[in-house]
Amino acid sequence: MPTSPTRRNSLELVLRMAFTDLKLRYQGSVLGFLWTLLKPLMQFAVLYIVFSVFMRINVENYQLYLLLGVLIWNYIADGTTNGMLALAQKASIIKKVYFPRIYVVLSTSLHHLFALLLSLVVFFVFFFGAGQRLTWTAPLAIIALALLYALVLGLSLLLSVLHLKFRDTSQIWELMVMAGFFLSPVIYPLDVIPARYHTLLFLNPVTGLIQYARLVLLEGELPSLAGSLYVTAFSIGILVLGIRVFTRHAHLAAEEL
Repeated sequence: MPTSPTRRNSLELVLRMAFTDLKLRYQGSVLGFLWTLLKPLMQFAVLYIVFSVFMRINVENYQLYLLLGVLIWNYIADGTTNGMLALAQKASIIKKVYFPRIYVVLSTSLHHLFALLLSLVVFFVFFFGAGQRLTWTAPLAIIALALLYALVLGLSLLLSVLHLKFRDTSQIWELMVMAGFFLSPVIYPLDVIPARYHTLLFLNPVTGLIQYARLVLLEGELPSLAGSLYVTAFSIGILVLGIRVFTRHAHLAAEEL
């Protein structure tokens, strides 16, 4: 029987897998890691032209408002989609080598978290370039980042197990991600939505996370206590559920792949 890895060895393995994924993702690419930054920036540029120039959305510092929303959404979309496929993509290793299967999904989530952190560096270049200053609420963005990571990891664990048993999961999730982009306030302010629908929008935890980040970074305001508690409970709840479901079914990975 293989011995259980120590915590230090486990951390080293997960980090090594994460950085290997990041390298392989851009292997053979001329621009390499720069694509991590170029993809969201190109998406931001197109959306900014459409909604700022043509549709004339009147929001102060809309470029920062939009860029932050795009970065958060891309992390959720890319992190969950690749997390869902992580076990299938590592099938050859899983069948040959023993290690806790959760490391595969965990390393994928860390890989995308690292990409998000790089993108946030660009966001702050725009932020300070626009003459903005950090307020006392800015450090609270770390809480939003932690909750965002918990949500993405939890969903990734759940989806990766579902994908083992039902391969249509990837197609269904692709449609949900596409719909979620427009049902979350990524490109538009909540003001354009009638107030009677706001409660429904905030049932989507992504709405709360995006608004939380914008409030503490761009407006220097505190989010509502009720909204913060809901997003926190939802994100941690999804993470706990994801870990429990994955732990129960991950041992079937080699058989299902």
